[in-house]
Amino acid sequence: MAENKKSTGSRIRTIELFYRPVFDIHLNMAIDYETSMRINDKIQGVIPEKVFMPVAEKSNQVVQLNLWAVEEACEAIKRCAEREVDMNSVIIWVSVKSLTKKNFVNQVKKIVDKYEISPDSFCFNITESILEAVKDKVIETINALRELGFRISIDDLGLEYTSLSHLSHYDVDYIGIHKSMIEDILYNEKVQNTLQGIIDFCKKIDTQVIVDGIESKEEFDLINKMGADRFSGPYFGEFIKDKQIN
Repeated sequence: MAENKKSTGSRIRTIELFYRPVFDIHLNMAIDYETSMRINDKIQGVIPEKVFMPVAEKSNQVVQLNLWAVEEACEAIKRCAEREVDMNSVIIWVSVKSLTKKNFVNQVKKIVDKYEISPDSFCFNITESILEAVKDKVIETINALRELGFRISIDDLGLEYTSLSHLSHYDVDYIGIHKSMIEDILYNEKVQNTLQGIIDFCKKIDTQVIVDGIESKEEFDLINKMGADRFSGPYFGEFIKDKQIN
């Protein structure tokens, strides 16, 4: 649980980072964790990431939130280690705005060095909507992070239109498939063929595939046979606090 609190008069907001397991078919276990932020507001209650992040995106607040998430994840990794629980790696969404900031890579490295945590304990998620105007800078930052040992994922493929050839411009470790891409997959051959084509393409560019939204063993078995590498969704667990990881 995060200790980041902001108070305005009698109003208190607390930011928390939650973790959801990601199942790796090659390791046959869920040892990596995807993160999600939530704000606990004394008046408004729980505010999910999808509500406040678009607002933060309009300012430099999103950069500060991304850096805070890295530091909080470092603390969570340490807390889990004290309980002899191995988180292996933490997956954190990072705004394209952060990736275009000149000092972002150095700031991230400074945080992990402070906690003496290996960069390969982190995978940074980037949404697929990368503007052409900032593409070169994003590629430069991705390469710099990977050279230090951090891993990179382009996430939410299928949420918006993206040419597959566009993805080949980025040297990343994973490509994440949005849950909307697997709706009706058990009964719709067209959906199955589309997903199979994406997985085959990712293999050709030497990139592993993460599929989100798995709700049943039947969905997992089918998509596993297609060659996906990692899976997340209700079937594998919901978002929890790090103290609940065991």
